[in-house]
Amino acid sequence: MASKRSNSVTGSQSKKHKTDDEYLQNSYLRKTLIESGLILKHPPEKCIASEKTIIVIRNIKKNIQKHFDYPRNITDLYMNLKQECHNLDVFKQYLFPNIIRIVSDSSDEIILSDSVFKILLNVPILQNKLIDFIFEKAIDLASESNCSPWIQMILKCFSSLNNISDSEKMATNLINLLDVTTEKIVRLEIISAIPGIIGDQEHSNVATEMSRILSEDQDLIPAILDCLSYLCLSNEDYEKLQKKTLNILLSLSKCVHFPNFVKFLLQPSRISDTAYLEAVQGLRNALGWSTSIAKYQDIATSQVLTAVAIRNSMVSSKVIANAWLKVISACKVNTDHKAIDFIIFLILYSTSEEKQKQVEIIIKKQIKCNALKETLLDECFEKYKPILRDYLKHLICLTNSLLKVKADIVIATFASHLYTLMFSKLENSSRTVVAEILQLGLDSKHCVLNILLILNSVAAKDISLLKPQSVQMLTLLDRMDDMNLNEIRAIMNLLCGLAYSYENSVIRDDIHMVIRKELSSSSPKIKLQGILAGIHAVKYLMANSNDDYTPHLSDDNSFGSVSHLSEGDLREAAVIIELISQSTRQLPDMIAFFYDEFTKVIETASHINKQFLSWLTYAVTNDLQQNFIVESIEKEMIGELKLSLQYCLNTESEMDETIAINIAGLALQSKSEIDVGILSSLFQLVQILHCKQYEGDLSNIDALLGCAVIMPVVDLDVIEDLDNSSISNILDCLIHCVNWFRELLNAFAMQDDDALKTKILKRVLQIEELEILIEKIILKSTVTYKPPVCNFNVKKYTGEQIEKRPFRTQISKLKAQKVNAQDDALIPETVKTQGTQNNQNTVKSKLDSVHNVPLRHLGLNVLHLLKNDLSSNADSGESDMSIKTLKFVLKCVNNNIENILIAKIKSQAFLLKQDHSMMYDPKKAEDCAKLISDILPKTVDHLKNITFFLDDFIASHNNQDEHVFNLTSEVMDYITCLEYIFNMYTIYFKWIGFKSHHNALLKCSLQTIAFTDNTNLVSLKDLVSAAVKHLKKYEKYCLQLTTAVALIELLKSVQEYSENTVTLKILRGMAHNFLSQKWLTPDGIPEKGLFFNQSVDKFAALYFINNEIVELKALTIQLANDIKVLKSRNDTLSSLKTISKGNFAILYRNLGTAIHESTKSRLNKGLTNTDHLELWKDVAIILKHMSDIAKTLENRNNLSAFFKKSLPIIKLFLSQGIPILEIQLKNETEEVLEILKILQQSTRFLQSLCCHSRLKKDIVLMSKVPYMRQLLETLIYKVKAALVANKCSEAFWMGNLKNKNIHGEVIASQESIESEQSAENDDEDLLEEDESTNSDDEVLNPDSKSISDIV
Repeated sequence: MASKRSNSVTGSQSKKHKTDDEYLQNSYLRKTLIESGLILKHPPEKCIASEKTIIVIRNIKKNIQKHFDYPRNITDLYMNLKQECHNLDVFKQYLFPNIIRIVSDSSDEIILSDSVFKILLNVPILQNKLIDFIFEKAIDLASESNCSPWIQMILKCFSSLNNISDSEKMATNLINLLDVTTEKIVRLEIISAIPGIIGDQEHSNVATEMSRILSEDQDLIPAILDCLSYLCLSNEDYEKLQKKTLNILLSLSKCVHFPNFVKFLLQPSRISDTAYLEAVQGLRNALGWSTSIAKYQDIATSQVLTAVAIRNSMVSSKVIANAWLKVISACKVNTDHKAIDFIIFLILYSTSEEKQKQVEIIIKKQIKCNALKETLLDECFEKYKPILRDYLKHLICLTNSLLKVKADIVIATFASHLYTLMFSKLENSSRTVVAEILQLGLDSKHCVLNILLILNSVAAKDISLLKPQSVQMLTLLDRMDDMNLNEIRAIMNLLCGLAYSYENSVIRDDIHMVIRKELSSSSPKIKLQGILAGIHAVKYLMANSNDDYTPHLSDDNSFGSVSHLSEGDLREAAVIIELISQSTRQLPDMIAFFYDEFTKVIETASHINKQFLSWLTYAVTNDLQQNFIVESIEKEMIGELKLSLQYCLNTESEMDETIAINIAGLALQSKSEIDVGILSSLFQLVQILHCKQYEGDLSNIDALLGCAVIMPVVDLDVIEDLDNSSISNILDCLIHCVNWFRELLNAFAMQDDDALKTKILKRVLQIEELEILIEKIILKSTVTYKPPVCNFNVKKYTGEQIEKRPFRTQISKLKAQKVNAQDDALIPETVKTQGTQNNQNTVKSKLDSVHNVPLRHLGLNVLHLLKNDLSSNADSGESDMSIKTLKFVLKCVNNNIENILIAKIKSQAFLLKQDHSMMYDPKKAEDCAKLISDILPKTVDHLKNITFFLDDFIASHNNQDEHVFNLTSEVMDYITCLEYIFNMYTIYFKWIGFKSHHNALLKCSLQTIAFTDNTNLVSLKDLVSAAVKHLKKYEKYCLQLTTAVALIELLKSVQEYSENTVTLKILRGMAHNFLSQKWLTPDGIPEKGLFFNQSVDKFAALYFINNEIVELKALTIQLANDIKVLKSRNDTLSSLKTISKGNFAILYRNLGTAIHESTKSRLNKGLTNTDHLELWKDVAIILKHMSDIAKTLENRNNLSAFFKKSLPIIKLFLSQGIPILEIQLKNETEEVLEILKILQQSTRFLQSLCCHSRLKKDIVLMSKVPYMRQLLETLIYKVKAALVANKCSEAFWMGNLKNKNIHGEVIASQESIESEQSAENDDEDLLEEDESTNSDDEVLNPDSKSISDIV
């Protein structure tokens, strides 16, 4: 029974399937498709098409539409298809391209690329229903995470459609599917296909949805951004999308997508210039690669691809490149910059030659204004190594261009730091960098020293970086023929470091052979090279740490033998020293050069083998003792000169036996084997060796500080009775003695023993006395004197200096340069010399006559003398400094630190040749700055003592008018010390090291000179303000012009670190006070000449700086009234007593500069149209009064100043004034006309000046006449255009302007004057030019309110 039932059920089911299949086989869908040429088959069979696809589609559309039940038959067809596709296998069959075409003529089967669904979708009347059906099936599959095998074919059906009837529905379905599916591959496929499916009209909505998804799923970022790039959006939509994308980028954690964002945000020609600026600014803020989030390899890849994307955008669009430039160049202070800015500079530099020049200019400018610092480079090389490696070629090219800048230490230091970072940070790039840097040395000779210093700096930090390039470096030896000493020194240091710093160096034998060959040469220049090579070889050999112990010193002279040293590097070093000594034995200048150079090497050596140091110290000290120290005078008389022991400071209890330095004995004996000129150099080496061996303790040689010197007895009263040779011998001995004392100062200045301090200060006084004695002898005698060879001029061998000729002593006191009278009028006041004045009364002239005396250089150690107290009265201790000692020390200190810190107080005059050989040593400069910082508190104490004295002096002269003081020599010493301290501070604060590093040191120093213990002053701005306010108190002590200039320069150097209105106001007020003061020399004569005019120029520039236009107008009106008192050349203004008729042009020129700067500054602040009118009215009034001043004080300098300073103001008026006047002409007619009326007087005067320059044949002014006339003509036509725009053209007419001189007189023509033929020719020439360059005359009738006579 059961089996029968079972069989009946099975039979019924099979009957049902059969019925369904029969139904489907006979369905409306199939019949229609068969009639159209398409036979549907279920898998595994393929569907068959009897016609081409396009014919099948046409037939389907035709068959559906001709059906009797149309359009209801569409539903039947759709239901049949839906029923068939209920089976996923069938759905897949119809979705995929499973159609073959059988050609009737042959049995070949052609596989078609189209699917059943694709064919049906191309029938418009079926499209909407089929789209809904397909997306329903897709969403069902997506909900089951089973859509990935289907998605490509689903999207392919839609992407190839010729037309989509309902784009909005299609977009909605795609977004819905995107939201439903969780499969990443499906989402990526959909996003990638969207631009090819959706019509343009729906792109805006799709972009909105895409940006939403972008913020939700970071994995889809590349696909979404690519999709958005292909969408057609309006500018507004794109800018909105840009802002959203930037916000997403700022919160992005994955750096791998940065290139995609850059590519999308910087698409060319998509947005406005302003939007590009915002995009660039946003990218600059957002691009950061955090090592804590991503791996190094991911970061490197992302950085390189991002740089490529940025560069591609720059190349494709100038707007984008300029946007980057604009954003980065807008950084005015170093805190505004980011590390990526330098990378952007580098990418820009790689794009084109035009951009290279722009980048170079911006970088140089920002380095100079301290906006680009070395710390930024350090950060850049830490973060962006992959990009820097990729752009190494361009980085080297950029660095080379910076190195080529002449005479700019700041830029050269920046470039040097770049090269140093390339060596240390960019591994495996050393060979390329070395090759490029050496090639630069061949191409640009002035870069050689900087290049060598870079290589030495790299070697000092890690010589292994250069070790592989050792042989390559040997090529430097071939280039030394035309190098100076500094360059040769740097080459030898580098090569010897590579040869002797490590064992088995491949160039060691080569260098050793070079040393021997050069030392044996007869050519002085080559011998110098050998000495330098030998010294630097010893530098590295003596650093050997083997057998590093201090041996027991014996009295046996054999200890100085080389045999006492261990074999190896130490003995090799000793052999080289002996070789140098033997080769220079008969050459005193070479011996002294060897000692001086060896001293520098010993002083800077970080490690010296103790055994070698003991041997060397013994040997050198023994040389000094044997050759220069004696116990008594061998000869009492040499010639007509009597010798005696002089300048002894040692007491009998301090010495076991009398010793003396035999200066006169050696200097006066013509046949002496020992040249006394090498004494100072030898002692310098002795003291530095003792200092190294005994860790600064010089007790073994401190007897030399106070020992006597054998000198000739000098009597000034009988000096004129001596013969010339005797006078020369006396001067020689005095100079040698001064140099000996100077080296004693260098050696013992750091010693803390009170007894030694007393002797040191006495030696300072003796140095001053001796220098004054030398001056008196030179001035009193008539001998043609050639100074002794002390500072040996070895540079003459390298061609750097020419040996000075003997000078006649009386030339300096009898003659002064004269300025040709006929040229006097052509030279501006600021460059006229004081040649016509008697300079003997000035303090500075006292040492002019001894400027050729060769004195030894005082080192940095002398700074320690400033730690001594300043004696205020006779009861002061012996270790206290006198005011004369302080003055001498400060003067020497300033000369020294100015060269070390490279901070020149005086600006380079245009007539003087610049020194390009100046070498800056950052390490030495840093040590110097720290030493100055240590003694700053003591200098503040010295300032207090000086001001106490000056307070008493000023108080005792309170009753005198106009601060006319009787300045004694003592008072002048105090005033000079004040000036020197100001100068020292100025040099210190101008140090370039403060601009890149050492911020803490700067703040500490500012707090010291501000004389405040206020711990609340933390910021640099507050400290600068406090320092400036404190320094202002010293204004009343400026009793001499030089002191006033020194104080102004100090305030300017401090103010540079933080500009604010308070400090500027103080500076301006002080400058005004100094301009208002009548300056006299110490002898009561009014100051004048070059320095005086340069000082007035500085004061005037500060007085006018940052003044508002209203204030400048008041000052100009006041000047126009005050100049009436200037009748003669020496008359001065009542309000500004430094200004006379002779130097008024200085003030006048600065006023013109200030007007232009102030106007430009005011315009940049943003003004209303009414404010513009007020501004230009004030400017017109100022120009009018300036022209009145030029007419009143008619001389070439004033006329030239007015002409040149008016040019930029007129140009500014044309570009920013006329457009506003045109707008306001209708509403504020009276105001506009008044401005033009006032301006007319100045422009007419300018036209007269054009004629005047031609009449007077003033070449300087004539060169600017064409440009001025062009501006004036442009002004006319712009005024006319403004009138036409306001429908007032009938109020304007033009005529020919008569040629007049500055007095308003018509320049005579040929018809109205009879003169000599030459004059007639001149007039003809003048008229011909004037006719060709006539300005137009416009007439103003007040009644008709028309424009008149603008020019």
